[in-house]
This record gives sequence, C-alpha cells and structure tokens, in this order.
Amino acid sequence: MSAKQDNSPNRIDTKRLTLYALLVAAAMVFSYIESLVPLFFIAPGVKIGLANAVSLLLAAKGRYKGAFAVNISRILLSALLFGSAVSLVFSLSGGIVSLIVTVLLHKTKLFGIVGISIAGAVTHNLVQLAAAVLFFGGGVLYYAPVLVVSGIVCGLALGTLDFVIIKKIKTNL
Repeated sequence: MSAKQDNSPNRIDTKRLTLYALLVAAAMVFSYIESLVPLFFIAPGVKIGLANAVSLLLAAKGRYKGAFAVNISRILLSALLFGSAVSLVFSLSGGIVSLIVTVLLHKTKLFGIVGISIAGAVTHNLVQLAAAVLFFGGGVLYYAPVLVVSGIVCGLALGTLDFVIIKKIKTNL
C-alpha cells in the first residue's frame, strides 16, 4: 500500500521526520560552532545557546513534540559525540525543563518570542545550577547572579534571532 493511501494516525510523516532530522543536524552544527568560540572570558561555562534557537523556533510555531524531539536528540547526540555523563545530566536537565517553561509560556500567549526565550534561557541556567549543587554542593550558588544575567543577555539575543527568522522567512515548520 502506498504512503498516500495510508491515512492512519500512526503513519510516520516522512516529510516532518526529514525536517526534524535536518533541524537536529543544524542544531548540532550550531553547538559545534559555539564550542569553537568559547566565552570563558565572560564567565566559565557561559554559552550563547545557538542550538536552543532551533527548538525555540519549533515551539514558537506550535510544534511542541517536534521541539522536544529535536532538543533531546541534539542533547543526546552531543553528549555521545563531544561530552560525558555529567555533561549529559546538566544539558538534559536544563534543556528539558527550559523547554517545558518555553512551551507553557507560549501556550499562555502572554509573551512574545523574545520574552519566552529569556525565560527559557534563565530557567536553563538555574536548572543547571541546581544540578551543579547536587554534584558539587552549595558552594556553586555564588554563580547564580552571573547565570541569571547571562541567561537574560543570551535569551534576548536568541529570541531576537528567532523573531527575525519568523518574520523574514516564510516557513512551514
């Protein structure tokens, strides 16, 4: 039976699956590029989060399941290729919780993409800080103000980037 004849709800949408695979690849490339330009001079561990712009874009278009699939796939692949078990715990915890916040805020329709991006970035940083407290103890809490400020700045940058992409590029995500 051809794919056109099968209209069942469980049928894999090949076009969407291909799109999500390409978005995972793009997020991996963004993550790799970002690793080449460390921002250690600002503060240790601070990253812009370019790879998160991909899942933010999907969430902003209402593709919540796709946003989670792309984000989790990218995190798992990055940890497998470039990271460690500890980096996986930090990335996965921050990535999942921040995306939950992103989706919930998007569903309220009270915030624009820039505000949602800032909230997601700050949440990501604070969840990773909570994971660091579990691993290293409360001594890392001094780092909270740096993580909040960097989350605001990076969230603003990524939200603005996605805002421009949504306005300038007509896409059927």
